[in-house]
Amino acid sequence: MQAIYGDQCVYVSTVRRWVRRFKDWELEQADLNDKTQSGRPVTASDQLHQDCVEELIHGNRHIKQREIAVLLGISKGRVGHIIGVSGF
Repeated sequence: MQAIYGDQCVYVSTVRRWVRRFKDWELEQADLNDKTQSGRPVTASDQLHQDCVEELIHGNRHIKQREIAVLLGISKGRVGHIIGVSGF
């Protein structure tokens, strides 16, 4: 594996530790689901922001994602997400 993946390959000792950990746990204890994470929830994709993005695009078809992001105070990535979801 190391010949193929190089430095990106996981060490054998890490894999052995994972095997020991999951082997020793009971099935009920081995929770492989993602844990909920604290932090700011994503609210920039709500209907209000979607409507604002749509209005800005219809008002100026040449507006850039960066300009929309600055005007609405959201990230350029969120604007891209909204545009992708809305299917503009």
